Amino acid sequence: MKENFFIKLLASIPIILVTLYFIPFLGICLLILRYFVYSNRKKISTPIIILSVGILLLVPKFLSSILDLVKIKTDTIPYLSNILTSDLYNINFIKFSKLLISIGIIFLILSFIFRKIFNKVSNKINSEIRNYINKTESRNAEISKANDMEMKIKREKAKNTNYVHCPYCGADNILSKKTGKCSYCRRTLVNPHYKG
Repeated sequence: MKENFFIKLLASIPIILVTLYFIPFLGICLLILRYFVYSNRKKISTPIIILSVGILLLVPKFLSSILDLVKIKTDTIPYLSNILTSDLYNINFIKFSKLLISIGIIFLILSFIFRKIFNKVSNKINSEIRNYINKTESRNAEISKANDMEMKIKREKAKNTNYVHCPYCGADNILSKKTGKCSYCRRTLVNPHYKG
């Protein structure tokens, strides 16, 4: 149980974001791990969350551009000018934002493609399995019908099969038809119990 908790912790969004910031390759590996650990709903929401975080990191830049267009100084919004002049924001966070947007878009496209492929493959497999089951059932029905017919014939034959005592030589014979020949004297015998 602790292993499962640790895997889910590694595949959580905050851990993935921090890892993407410091070691991008490992962050992408954890992102792929998330696709195997969590359900479909979280698989779809993951690239959207990463894309959203990447866009949120660009909000101060967008806000600054909008304020420049409207000709309002950035000093009117507290801390905005500090954020915009910070090297951490201008170099690291902008670079990180571009990385997150790129990864978010790539994973959105890949998840869409893989979902389409998975649906087509599963539909094909399901139809093949249904066809196989239908063929097997129809073959079993034909075999059952043939077996039923054989059993009906055998039952009818068994109903009409009786011992007939030969009046000529005294031998006992088994007859399943209305008439037959004595197996010893070869004379014609009549089955008195025949119902046909």
